[in-house]
Amino acid sequence: MIVTKINHLIITSTIKTYFSSKELIYLIEARIVELDENLELTTEDIFDTVCFEYHLNADFLEKELSCKCPFALTGFLSELETTELSDYSTLD
Repeated sequence: MIVTKINHLIITSTIKTYFSSKELIYLIEARIVELDENLELTTEDIFDTVCFEYHLNADFLEKELSCKCPFALTGFLSELETTELSDYSTLD
């Protein structure tokens, strides 16, 4: 009985984390589209804004991507494992 409850908690936690990361990427994509509609912003401005708003480490991500492209950012993030997203977060 205890093992079943522990397994259920682990599975539930994993599912919540999975959906949370997918939701995060969806929100980032939506924000990029919204910011892209503002013709005064460059792609670098959008990249920096999104990283700031979603507590992503822009410096690390720029090094990984070799650019400051917000569209490459969402592709990169969607390829990461759920546990790897925290590697690029500014939150502890």
